[in-house]
Amino acid sequence: MRRVHPCVVVCRPWFGARDGLPAHGFVRTRMWQVRAASTDETGQVVLRLGLQDDADTRALWDHAFDLELVLTVGTTLGMTLISRNTGDQPFTLTDALHTYFCVADIERTTVQGLDGCDYLDKVQNFAWARQSGPVEFADETDRIYVDTTADCLIEDQVQRRSIRVSKRGSSSTVVWNPWRDKVFADMAAGEYQQMLCVETCNAGPDQVNLTPGQSHVLTAHISL
Repeated sequence: MRRVHPCVVVCRPWFGARDGLPAHGFVRTRMWQVRAASTDETGQVVLRLGLQDDADTRALWDHAFDLELVLTVGTTLGMTLISRNTGDQPFTLTDALHTYFCVADIERTTVQGLDGCDYLDKVQNFAWARQSGPVEFADETDRIYVDTTADCLIEDQVQRRSIRVSKRGSSSTVVWNPWRDKVFADMAAGEYQQMLCVETCNAGPDQVNLTPGQSHVLTAHISL
């Protein structure tokens, strides 16, 4: 069976940009601790990574937390992000498993599963719009789809494959391709043609509120 292993950025405790603060939060640039590594009864590798607040995180976001990322790697990829409020004050967060997929040709790739969903169009200054049919790509696309728990299917027509992104603990999905005019230090010219992000999120109006002792679980499964 073929496998798919995307690149995944963990965005937390906020999704997107904030003035004077790191884009998509700080956990994506922190060193995580390996809490456990094992093989389950089906032969899949299970890796548990952990992160807690410290003086550096408190300077950016003044809350006590414990964060755990559980990765299950086999014929499918499972990712579970567990956020715990370990302090004595409530907090609100947004987060995402910011998943980058390699496709053969973005102009011959579509995303199924979002037909009829409302979305915030970040390219159009967060204007509201509604999806009609599959998501197609002919220009910069940066959208937060709201009130959706549906699976998404990335249809890569050139490679004749479908990549399924299923989720739990999320009612928003982000779809992003920067197109040719955006310049990134880690992306060569033209590489936008082979990349697509379909992200499992709590983003936009989909926010997580945790009181002391509460936890939230965000899960994505990726398969061919």
